[in-house]
Amino acid sequence: MKQEYGCSIIIAEAALELVPKYLRNHPAVRAHAARLGRNPGETFLDRSYHHAAMKTDPSLSKHGRPDIVHLSLAAVMSSPLYLNNKIKVYISTIDGNNIVIGEGIRIPKSYSRFDGLMADLFKKKRIKNRDETGVMLELNEGLTFNQLIDQTIRPRQVIGFSTTGVDSTLEKVVSDALSLNSLSSCAFVVGGFPRGHFSKTTTAKFTGLYRISKMGLEAHVVVARLIYECEKILYDG
Repeated sequence: MKQEYGCSIIIAEAALELVPKYLRNHPAVRAHAARLGRNPGETFLDRSYHHAAMKTDPSLSKHGRPDIVHLSLAAVMSSPLYLNNKIKVYISTIDGNNIVIGEGIRIPKSYSRFDGLMADLFKKKRIKNRDETGVMLELNEGLTFNQLIDQTIRPRQVIGFSTTGVDSTLEKVVSDALSLNSLSSCAFVVGGFPRGHFSKTTTAKFTGLYRISKMGLEAHVVVARLIYECEKILYDG
């Protein structure tokens, strides 16, 4: 069914993924997994701990930053917009999975607790509320960004933010996107990776791509500003 929220935020190509199989025997990976009390295959790729392993593969330049997802979710999920069910949040990972965020969730402020929650999700695929009445988090493996757009959200507009986009102000972008004619059918897409740009597969789904600052902004900063502009239109509390 088509979602009924004022808008959606997607953290796309998010650098949140389990350590790939070909790196799991690297000493840096095994040592970090041992400290966490997990198997290497249940550990998230993280450049802070796995740099020695990751530097052997130049293709991993956009990978290994799960903290970007944590900071971005914290910015969204502590906002009145989210807490009053005016926005829906999704994560589309760089390795082709997506996570649907339920209503009224308090994301852990501590990264270590967030890491533990995500590890639990990747193992169980679904985490229910404490009273078992609803789903807090759901992992859909193998569901790509394009499938998330076409099958789950189905928005009329998909707006991305990048330094390669058309110059505009965030206020204007949000105001135009959330006009009465397109309300409840707009997805805003923020990159969840540390460097580089969206892939061509992702940008092919965009109806608009905008540069909202002369300098590159970190994902959680874009998300926080985006939430503020959306609240001006969608929430008057």
